[in-house]
Amino acid sequence: MFKKGDLFEINIETLAYGGEGIGRLNGITVFVPDSVPGDYLKIEIVSVKKNYARGIIQEIIKPSEYRISPVCSLAKVCGGCQWLHIDYKEQLRAKKKIVEESLKKIANIDIPVHDVISSDCNLEYRCKIQFPVQQTKVSKRILAGYYKKGTHEIVNIKFCPIQPEIINQITQFTREKAQELNLTAYNEKTGKGLIRHLVYRYSQSHKNLLLIVVINSLDIPDKLKQLCKSVQDNFKEIAGVLVNFNTSGTNIIMSYKTELACGRDYIEENLEGKKFKISAGSFFQVNPAAAVKIFNEVHKIIKKRVENPTILDVYAGVGTFSIWLKDLAAKITAIEENSNAVSDVRENIKLNKSENDADIDILEGNADRVLQDLIEQTSNFDVTILDPPRKGCSDVAIDAVARLTNKFIIYVSCNPTTLARDIKLLMKSGFIPEYAQPIDMFCHTYHIESIVVLKRE
Repeated sequence: MFKKGDLFEINIETLAYGGEGIGRLNGITVFVPDSVPGDYLKIEIVSVKKNYARGIIQEIIKPSEYRISPVCSLAKVCGGCQWLHIDYKEQLRAKKKIVEESLKKIANIDIPVHDVISSDCNLEYRCKIQFPVQQTKVSKRILAGYYKKGTHEIVNIKFCPIQPEIINQITQFTREKAQELNLTAYNEKTGKGLIRHLVYRYSQSHKNLLLIVVINSLDIPDKLKQLCKSVQDNFKEIAGVLVNFNTSGTNIIMSYKTELACGRDYIEENLEGKKFKISAGSFFQVNPAAAVKIFNEVHKIIKKRVENPTILDVYAGVGTFSIWLKDLAAKITAIEENSNAVSDVRENIKLNKSENDADIDILEGNADRVLQDLIEQTSNFDVTILDPPRKGCSDVAIDAVARLTNKFIIYVSCNPTTLARDIKLLMKSGFIPEYAQPIDMFCHTYHIESIVVLKRE
């Protein structure tokens, strides 16, 4: 065994979910950040556990053929992207392997995992950005950006290649204006200070956006009103500026209370002729171009398997799946907890109304509770779409969906570990996974979107 401070030479074999490269020394797995499969490195051991160790690169003895120069000068310190130094095709291969390994190790299944469907655009693709805000101790300079890797120390972002350029400009202006107005930034250690986050919602189709300023207050100070108006006046791309009130001592970014400061409180995204209203607090995929591929893939899966199905859309968000599938369904029931998103669903149904559409019923409330209500009503559905948050589904939701679904479950996941966990539970309830189709929603990061089709036995 080895100890902290030891130096070794190592070959990097693969990439882990989490972004680090993996090599092996004397049979022990070693995780090395910023490494690439095929690298031959000199590393220093920085931590040793029972079954694994972690090292940092001291020297790249022989770089991998997949190692490239990152397009961002902050790639080595910023925690926003983990794989900007890796060739894009190799990123896709690594993501496929991560999905395969997660399903094998956690769900104990060996099903076909198709090649990852790439994103048409892998730069300036990200349409939801959340920047924490801090302030330097001495100069009181306002900082906004992503956290440094493994810390809560902010990298002051001036240019980010995965987000629209206009957001770089607005962030810089907002920092400078906030400092000019002597506004303070939130300190998570003391709980004092005003501005906590800058959150952006960007429309790729309309090239406009919402700016949400998250504050540690229950009302809007006059100087913050000045800031909001100044940002709106200086950028024609801003559809509206909102203020979100978050006085909690937690790491939750936005509360449920938001107030419009100026402009309007929503953007619209147009995808293949379909229109979607998106409010500040509603869920919508961060990469619209990749999202279209997911929607089309799910549409194709259902059309191939079931004629005129009844569909249950759990965790419906602003209704993207329901609206995408309404042309082939007999009826759709959508479940969504967020009241802003429910309002958006209702509006989006109106925006996309056409003849011969399936009826879409919207059930507002916690998914676990609503699913139980449906069981009590002896409801059943041909197909269920599951698109849960990163933490996956609760045991209650898994059990209920299994009882409510007659033919197929289509599970759309942004986390291969919770995906595999939930599939294991669905298998115990009588569903057989057929295959997985990963799609690259989060380019240059280790995050992976996957679709898994499960058939009732």
